[in-house]
Amino acid sequence: MQTSDLRAMLLLVQWDLMRMWRRRIFVLMRITWFAVQVSIFGLALTAMVRFRGIVSAQLDYYHFYLLGVYTSMLFSISVSNAYEVAEEFEEGIIEYHLTLPIKRRVLSLGRAVGGGLAAFIFTLPMYAIVLMLLGGGPPEAIAVSLAASAVFSVGIVGLVLSLVLSVKSGDATDILFGIIDAVIVRLSTIFYPAVVLSRVAPYYYAALVNPLSHLVDLARTFFFFEEYRVLAIASPVTMAAYLLGLAAGLVSLAIYIVERKLEGGGWR
Repeated sequence: MQTSDLRAMLLLVQWDLMRMWRRRIFVLMRITWFAVQVSIFGLALTAMVRFRGIVSAQLDYYHFYLLGVYTSMLFSISVSNAYEVAEEFEEGIIEYHLTLPIKRRVLSLGRAVGGGLAAFIFTLPMYAIVLMLLGGGPPEAIAVSLAASAVFSVGIVGLVLSLVLSVKSGDATDILFGIIDAVIVRLSTIFYPAVVLSRVAPYYYAALVNPLSHLVDLARTFFFFEEYRVLAIASPVTMAAYLLGLAAGLVSLAIYIVERKLEGGGWR
């Protein structure tokens, strides 16, 4: 990548980060609600759910739940970029970006990375709350979970860009991403381990290919290795490779859509 392309990409990343900063009141409200969710509703849910006979060493469901609810929040915040991209298209901002002396490949890559980093940074205070409630964790677990979360978020934003810029319809965007956000979270190991889901074959196989399952189980494996390694949906190497490959594929799809399919002047 040339220096001019790198500079342009950094400006696009800055665009998304500044957009998040302008929504700081909304960010504060989401963080506050998250704190209430994990400290009150999480404890209530834990009182109703127990792991029985699944592992020899008891795994506290509350700790299991904390990493799951953080992953679901990261996914939802990343998906919310769909609505912001839709608004940009309606306001002509996307068309304006297409007129700039920036290669389309750089434009799509910059928006995917910028949107992913913005969503990741948005959820860092939530991650800090989870870490505090977990009582800390091994440095390698923190590093791996943060790196995986950033990669995951960039990949999801790549998917968001691809779909929104292909559909180019405000109503369709609302319906499509509402369904995606609701269904994908539930067809994963966010709230239940794979060994429990295996009792319902369609549910289990959906969870096997769900990126949310791989992200949350990767974090759980590093935080609770002895307790959770037999429950994880795959080995740590497999889960990490899956997340990296998925992110690369989804960002490449966004680049293809912007380079080959996207044209200005069309929003239904």
